[in-house]
Amino acid sequence: MFKCIRDFKFAIAIVAVLCVSVIICFCAFSFSGKKIAFEAEYYFVCYRVTDNSISASSISGTVSSYGGAGYILNHGKNYYITVSCYYNKTDADTVCTSLKKRDLDCTVLKISTKNFKIKGSAAQRNEELYLGNLNTLHTLSMLAYECANGLDTGEYTQNNSKSVVGDIKQGLIGLLHSNGDNCFTPKLNFMIAECEDKEVGFLLSKDMRYLQIAVIDTIVNTELY
Repeated sequence: MFKCIRDFKFAIAIVAVLCVSVIICFCAFSFSGKKIAFEAEYYFVCYRVTDNSISASSISGTVSSYGGAGYILNHGKNYYITVSCYYNKTDADTVCTSLKKRDLDCTVLKISTKNFKIKGSAAQRNEELYLGNLNTLHTLSMLAYECANGLDTGEYTQNNSKSVVGDIKQGLIGLLHSNGDNCFTPKLNFMIAECEDKEVGFLLSKDMRYLQIAVIDTIVNTELY
């Protein structure tokens, strides 16, 4: 009789373990398969590509001296030293061709975003927040882009440009307050510091392009967890 009871309890224990395992697997599958639908295309005009961060840093200064952003974009296993970034292929190709005529051997890197995977229960709970973050960052990047173009054409004065930097910073601060401590926090702090740096001194179009690409970098390289 005692053996039957022990066998019965053992069977219940096995069933319980199997049930828990199934639940865990189901949750893991749900979280790993969950995606945030954010679609955008970015076209980076790059001066050089290297697999070494140290050499990328030295080349960055050269690009900046030419009037380019000089932002180092880490994508895959490579470091791309960027001149500028555009939202359609035609603009990027036109600028790239123009730079090649000036003996600057540039290339265009296209990065598309689609269906960001979210990892873990925290990201699951923050799905709407994270989608809002990505959309807001995209808008802020376009503000920086328009300002850079305005500085090139003379349409934007220093006061106009500083105002745009202030607007971008306030947008980033708003995101920081909304997000607390998550996967966006370190990059938001970095970009806010960049804005504060650019609020001081004379603003050039390359400064705004640097800020624009820093924002886009956050979009394309942030892992949602």
